[in-house]
Parts: sequence; structure tokens; C-alpha cells
Amino acid sequence: MLARGNCILHEYYAKNSPEEQWPVHSVTKSVLSILVGIAIDKGLLRLDQKLPELVVEATERPIDPRAADITLRDLLTMSSGFDAHEMVEVSGVWSSSLWMIRRTVKHTPGTHFYYDDEGTNLIAIILRRAVGGNIAEFAKNELFAPLQIDRYFWAVDKDGNLPGFSGLLLTGRGMAKIGLLYLQQGRWRERQVVSEAYVLDSTRKHIDGSMPGLQAGYGYLWWTRPTRDGSPAYFVSGYDSQLIVNFPDRNLVMALASASSLPGGAAKFMNEVVLPAEAALPAGAACVGRLDQ
Repeated sequence: MLARGNCILHEYYAKNSPEEQWPVHSVTKSVLSILVGIAIDKGLLRLDQKLPELVVEATERPIDPRAADITLRDLLTMSSGFDAHEMVEVSGVWSSSLWMIRRTVKHTPGTHFYYDDEGTNLIAIILRRAVGGNIAEFAKNELFAPLQIDRYFWAVDKDGNLPGFSGLLLTGRGMAKIGLLYLQQGRWRERQVVSEAYVLDSTRKHIDGSMPGLQAGYGYLWWTRPTRDGSPAYFVSGYDSQLIVNFPDRNLVMALASASSLPGGAAKFMNEVVLPAEAALPAGAACVGRLDQ
């Protein structure tokens, strides 16, 4: 899906339908970041809060002493410094035992990027506690309902935790609406869903990020990298090329749900297919739909 602001220019579905809820994998992380931003706006969390203040278990159980310096900002930028650890999956439980806080701290917090799925599960637990225990209701009332996203799925475990690293299902238009919210700097119709300050801060580079097949700047669970011509762009990315990409200078958002990785990579697809096609369209190109309807 390609939209100039609220105006959908192109919408295509292969085997799935517009109503199908699609697993967006790590796009989930960036939606979690938006919810954290909303909680910060409401005074329920602060970026500089440290682990012992955020998680009571950090004061009750033996942990690496250096973990006491890890902040919420470090978790959001995936620079907590925790050593790499194989993810532990327990059926029906999304890390609610908080075992991950007992990992060894290998790097000074805030200095080293490591793509840490478990760190995002920890963020989800922190958020659940900050909002009073019902994170699913918080997500619905503060984000999905204002954006009129009513077709989505995000599993909740027996303790009320949502997975932070993955697990969210969205429609194509739901993905595009998430992009448009940020393109509009957190505003949806007459409502400031998340503050402009958080949107701008979360989509700027705080650290150099790297994972197999992707190197870019990293914000608060959002990636940032300019296009081939140097224009700014920031994006969210999930396994098998699930993408939401914003090009603020063009007032453009692209959403892609895919069953396999893009040939040549997402950057090639955007630079050689999407952006030239959009540039060839006239300024007054007809809308095939509207995202806020």
C-alpha cells in the first residue's frame, strides 16, 4: 500500500484479502514503542528510569550489579548491554518470570547495539505494570481505537503480558495507519495520540544498529536510514519483509506485508521500484481510498 498522507495511491493484494490480519513479526516492536510513548506522555513512565525502579524483581533477586544502570531508553534503543542469550519460549507465557533481567551485562549500557528480542519482552512487562496491569485494554483504547484499527490480534498470556518482540497481526491498512500516525507526528484527526516530541525522538538515530541483512540508525524500536538520494526515511521491519516506511519529505507512507523476503532486499525495492513509481504520478493523482475512513 502506498499513500500520500491520507490519500491511498495504490493498494494491491495477491492471495490475501484487504480484511486479512497478517503476522507482522518485528513490526510489533515499533507498535510497542508507540504505546511506551503514550505512557510517557501520561506521566506513567520516564526514559531515564533505571531497571530497579522499573522492575521490583531487580531489587529482590541477584542480578549483575551493572544492570542497575540500565534505563528504559537503553532498552528502547537495544543498547542495554545485556549479553546475547538464546530466547526461551514457554507455551502460553511471554517471559513473565522475568528471567531475562538476570543476564550478564557485557557492555556499558547505552554504548553497544544488540538486537535483543528479550529486551522488548521486558519492555512489554514494564509497560503492563505502568498502565495498571491491562496492557491489551491500554493498547486498544489509546492506539487502535483512535486509529479505527478494529481488525488486529495480539495474544495475551495468562499473566496479562503481551509479547514485545513479535505476535501482532494487522491488516494492510492497519499497517499503513501506523505509518500515517507517525507521518503526522503523532496526530490522528483532532487527537494527539502520541506526542510530537516522542515521535521525533523515537525516529532519530540514537545508535548505529545492525542485524543480518540490515544496517541503519536505530531510535526507539524504529530504524532510520536515508534513501539513495539522501532524503530522510525511517521504518519498521519484520521477518519476511513486513515493512512500514515513511518518507517525510514526500509525505509518503508505504506498507508491505509479504510471505517471503524481497529479492535484492527492501532498500532496493524502495529505491528502484516504489519511489520512482510514486515520482511518476502527478501531484493530483486520484485517491483509491482514504486511511482515516
